[in-house]
Amino acid sequence: MAIARAVVVATLPGSETVVAGLPLAARAALVLDAAGVEAVAVLAPDRPAWLRGPLERRGVAVTWLATPDDAARFADRAGERGPALVLRGDVLVDAAGARALTAAVPATRFEDASGRAVAWHCLPAELVPCLRAAAAGVAPPAGATARAAEARAPGPESRGHEAPSLEAGEGLVLSLAGAGSPGALEARLLGALARRTERRDSYLAALIDRRLSRPVTRLFLRTPLTPSGVTLLSVAAGLVGAAGLATTSYATRVAGVLCLLASIVLDCVDGEVARARLEQSPAGARLDVVGDYVVHLAVFGGLATGLLRQGLPPGGGRAALALVGGVGAAMLVMHVLFVRPALRQGDLHWGGGGSSGGDTAIADVAEKLASRDYTYLLLVLALLGHLEWFLYAAAVGSWVFAVALLGYRLVAPAARDAAASP
Repeated sequence: MAIARAVVVATLPGSETVVAGLPLAARAALVLDAAGVEAVAVLAPDRPAWLRGPLERRGVAVTWLATPDDAARFADRAGERGPALVLRGDVLVDAAGARALTAAVPATRFEDASGRAVAWHCLPAELVPCLRAAAAGVAPPAGATARAAEARAPGPESRGHEAPSLEAGEGLVLSLAGAGSPGALEARLLGALARRTERRDSYLAALIDRRLSRPVTRLFLRTPLTPSGVTLLSVAAGLVGAAGLATTSYATRVAGVLCLLASIVLDCVDGEVARARLEQSPAGARLDVVGDYVVHLAVFGGLATGLLRQGLPPGGGRAALALVGGVGAAMLVMHVLFVRPALRQGDLHWGGGGSSGGDTAIADVAEKLASRDYTYLLLVLALLGHLEWFLYAAAVGSWVFAVALLGYRLVAPAARDAAASP
C-alpha cells in the first residue's frame, strides 16, 4: 500500500528558502499532491503568505496544522490505517523523489545523499510525537517509526531498509543543509529536469541550446515573468529574425539569424521555467506549439521573400514556393501524427503510441528532424552569403520529410497487424 497521507513540516529554518522560484516547503506540498498523495497537510502555525500564495495560485488544497497536536484530527479525517509520511520543509523534492518517498517500501526514515534524515514514515497513532520531534529538528521516536515499518512489511525481511538514500536513480530528495546553498539546490534541480527531457531534445539542442538556456533560465526564475511570457518573447525574437531574412542586406540577414538563435534559446527557457516552477499547463503547451508554427512559417516565408528580392536564377521562384509549401505540409503531418496526440496526453515530450502515428522511437526521430536545428546551418550560409543553397536543399527535404512520415503512417499499422497474425 502506498502512502496516502503526508505532512510537510514548514516551521523549520530554511523552509521558506526560494529555490527555482518556489519556497522549499511550498514545492514539497505541490509535488506530493501531484504525486497522488490523497491528503497533504502543512505544519505552519500562521499560514504565511509565502507558503499560502503558491498553493492557492495552483489550486492545491492542503490541511493546515497550527500545532503538531492538530495532526491527530488530520489522521482521523484521512481514514487511513497505514503510515503517513512526515517530510522536512527545508528539503528539495522533485516528482520522482516524491514517488519514491511515498512508495510501499519497508522504510522508517529516509536520508538524502549527504546522509541527513529528511523524511519518516509514522503510524497515525504516532503522528503527533513524530511531528513534535520533526518540528524540533530532531528525529522522531525510534519506536514510532519502527512500528510503522513493521506495519508495512512485517518480518525479518524489512530489516536493513531503515535509511535508504533517495537521490541516486530515484529522483531528487536533498536537504538545504546537505546542498550547502540555495544556488546549489537550484543547479541540482535544473540538472535533474534536463536529464528527463534530453532524450527528446534535438541533436543540437542537447549539445548547444540547453547549455545556453540554463543561465538564462536561472535569471528568469528570479523575475515574475511567466513561462507564457517567455514563449511570447521567443516568438517575438523569431519574427524579428524572419524579418531580417526578408531583406537583401548581408548584415541584416546575419543579425536576423542571430535573433532566430535567441528565439531557440528562449524556446528552451519557457519549458525549463515552467517545469522548475511547477507551472506546466495545457494552455502553455498549446501556446508553445502555436508559437513554433508561427516562427517556422515566418522564417521560411522570410527566407523565400529575401531571396526573391535578391534575384534567383530560373526556377528559383518555383523552389521558393516549393519550400513554403513543403514546410507547411511537414508541419501539418507532424501535428496530426505526433503533436496533437501529445497535447491530448498533456505532455509535449510524450513519445507516441495509442492513436498516434507511431511508436516512441519514430516520434523521437521525427521530433528531432522537425526541430529548429537548421538555424545553425542558416547562420553558416548567411555568413558565407549563400542562403540560396539552403533554399534548394530545404525545398526538397521538407517534402521528403512529409512524404516519409505519411508513408510510415500508412505502412506501420499494416506491418504491425501482419506481425500479430499467426
